[in-house]
Amino acid sequence: MSKRVGAVLTRPFVDEAAAASLLRERWHIEARLRPLPSERDRNFAVEIDRRPVFVLKVSNVADDLVLLQMQHAALSVLAAAGVPCQRPMETIDGDEILTWTPIDGQPVLVRLLTWLPGRPLADVPPTDRPPALLEDLGATMGRTANALTRFDHPAVRRPFQWDARHGLDVIDAHASAVGDATRVALIGRWRARLDRLATVLPALRASVIHNDANDHNVLVADDGQAISGLLDPGDAVWSITVNELAVAAAYAALDAPDPIRVIERVRVGFERELPLTDEERSLLVELVALRLCTSVALSAHQSRLAPGDAYLTISEAPAFALLERLERETAS
Repeated sequence: MSKRVGAVLTRPFVDEAAAASLLRERWHIEARLRPLPSERDRNFAVEIDRRPVFVLKVSNVADDLVLLQMQHAALSVLAAAGVPCQRPMETIDGDEILTWTPIDGQPVLVRLLTWLPGRPLADVPPTDRPPALLEDLGATMGRTANALTRFDHPAVRRPFQWDARHGLDVIDAHASAVGDATRVALIGRWRARLDRLATVLPALRASVIHNDANDHNVLVADDGQAISGLLDPGDAVWSITVNELAVAAAYAALDAPDPIRVIERVRVGFERELPLTDEERSLLVELVALRLCTSVALSAHQSRLAPGDAYLTISEAPAFALLERLERETAS
């Protein structure tokens, strides 16, 4: 099996009744559970009096304790820097992470995290995202990247398919799974344009980054003007620092009437917290495209493994549309 096979294969299967029983036993919380989408874990909103209060996370079978400990350490760093993020809740025995074996299942690691207010950026139509919101998204991720420059952990040094430094290899390995000839050709043109990154990226500054500010991991405040939460540091990795911006800008630009303007507004906000070098700034569009190409290549590969899971291809069509638009508007 390929080393880059998606985490979909090791996502645990857990029914709500069993998860609710665990919650009662280990946290003494009686609540209603509602499934939440996730590529790699099984997540449940924990609702008390019909109001979400916590998130119960049953981790991917492939995740180990060190990886989750890294996430909790990163959350502490981010919270101290003023980034709105979740906090772990201890069990009645004082554990932040516990091992649980569902009936007829494999042992998995389970955590309970606080619920953050707001709605996902994905639920805010691109036409309803004011410049202030886009700039606050950038500022939030700049603050995140800045805080994580002072953070390190053995788990962030792992080989990871979502690390931009491996992006070209991921595209080469999995782009053929896309199937549609027009889309494969589009990826091929971008792959040729991005080829220079192989020599450029190693020279850029590197640090730990959150690495997954997609439009489902970023929450928007009720007023629609600011970011109220940043979810899931599970993809945190030692990588190219500017890719923190590129990832956020890539997802924010999906379906946008003017994606270049969106990318620029996110960049402006980011640089309020963490100024870029001239070289980092000049590579931003290419790094956005690298993320998009990586995403569609992995999406196609993972959808072959789990063809009935719509979550795995949720960004596929908008990503191809954005790649086409960026190609037209930034051709030299």
